Amino acid sequence: MLIRKVCVIGAGISGLVTAKTFIEEGYEVQVYEKLGAIGGVWEKSRRYPGVTTQTPGRIYTYPDYPLPASYPEWPTGEQVNAYLESYANHFGVVQQIQFNTEVIALNAIDDGHKGWMVTLRTSEGNTITNNFDFVVICNGVNHIPYIPQVPGINSFKESGCSVLHSTQVNSIAQLEDKRVVVVGFGKSACDIAMLAAEHGSKCHIIFHQGNWKIPRFFFRLINFKFLIFTRFAEAMTPKYKPNSVEKWLHSGGKRLVNIFWRLNETILRYSFKLDALGLVPEKPLIEAIVASINMAPTDFYKYIRSQKIQTHKTSIARLVKNGVELASGKKLNADVVVFGTGFRQALPFLEEKYRHQCLDKEGYFHLYRNLINPNVPNLAFVGYNTGFSANLTSDIGARWLVELVKGHISLPTKEKLIAEMEADLEWRKSHGYAGYGGTCFFSSTFHYLDTLLHDMGLPARQTGSFVAVMQPLNSQAYSNVREQLQDLHRSTKKDVFPKNLKL
Repeated sequence: MLIRKVCVIGAGISGLVTAKTFIEEGYEVQVYEKLGAIGGVWEKSRRYPGVTTQTPGRIYTYPDYPLPASYPEWPTGEQVNAYLESYANHFGVVQQIQFNTEVIALNAIDDGHKGWMVTLRTSEGNTITNNFDFVVICNGVNHIPYIPQVPGINSFKESGCSVLHSTQVNSIAQLEDKRVVVVGFGKSACDIAMLAAEHGSKCHIIFHQGNWKIPRFFFRLINFKFLIFTRFAEAMTPKYKPNSVEKWLHSGGKRLVNIFWRLNETILRYSFKLDALGLVPEKPLIEAIVASINMAPTDFYKYIRSQKIQTHKTSIARLVKNGVELASGKKLNADVVVFGTGFRQALPFLEEKYRHQCLDKEGYFHLYRNLINPNVPNLAFVGYNTGFSANLTSDIGARWLVELVKGHISLPTKEKLIAEMEADLEWRKSHGYAGYGGTCFFSSTFHYLDTLLHDMGLPARQTGSFVAVMQPLNSQAYSNVREQLQDLHRSTKKDVFPKNLKL
């Protein structure tokens, strides 16, 4: 079918770049955003005070639209949102966004072969329906806040106390002079614990298992991007389909790999004094780096040592009047409980039989290249390739989709696609990469981008010399992908892409 009308669901990082990519190729694009503004997780109503990126700004940026030079190394939430608004205006995306409009149903027309019927609910409560040839879901894996079903929540609230998800902490006033209990040990949980320690009367943080955290600077000197965001560091983690060097590193050279990660563990244990605090994670760093590592807020461990933040490695038994009862029986007095417990992955609007194709009962997404499901025509996902550089992976993912729609990528048979998709997911599950519903690419960004570029007939970036592989990921290295594709297409009048891609 000829594809002209494209629907994009969501106006966050991935939705904006997807819309921009299809618009500049001449497609008719409509974006639906249920919130009243651009930004996704960075939109004002969803971000907590003082939040910054955990990825350096020069990496956390679109390849063809760099962050303003005046921005700091780790931009604030306000700065990221302003940047996204600027991007949307610059590329003419904002005019195609319908705000305060929620997609409530997505139904296939002729099993998706003739597109999709999109049912919408406006802020006025009206229901409207539009048909599209192609739909791209960009609401992301951080879409539905998750709060566990803890006994006693209602009685806790009835006593005048508050239960919040981290996305609902929008002002210091919610924590000021309050006894705060934070649940979780990820970035948002630790950030909010810091806020509570600074502005509340007391702060406790409860978690099942600690995880490795990295400082912005190793030895207060070396930016962590030189140790984490390089091809060299990425080669030190297992890959589904490794290159020859990676194969050797994880077989004959495995001792070198172990030394590398043990050395980094030692540095982190020493830097944060984890042994004295009893906060050495149970999992080795190499397992954490693939899915669960995050940046430590400045002075976080200092606050723990001073008891401004008190840690409890346990679980909540129940909430009670004016407090939290732990599994040990200990009670913590509390006015506010904040759950930094992440998000639930769901596609509630997608027609059931197609939803089950894309998202199984265990919560894993079944997507080829983390972009399409071969069983569901004319439907795609962008932003379901979770990593430290969402702007870049979403940009190249959206470009891959446009090339596919234009017929410039020849895929293997449907049977081979499905087999590859399932084998890839099973490997990730067995190697600790299955975070975020199987969409995690934290330690495989270069590898993932290389794969998409190869599919499109383009070479990898930042390869070759020792200097290149030791350099942090550079989004601007991918700024000319569109121009290279145009040159490639002009160079021949026939399809220059292989009929059967090497998977």
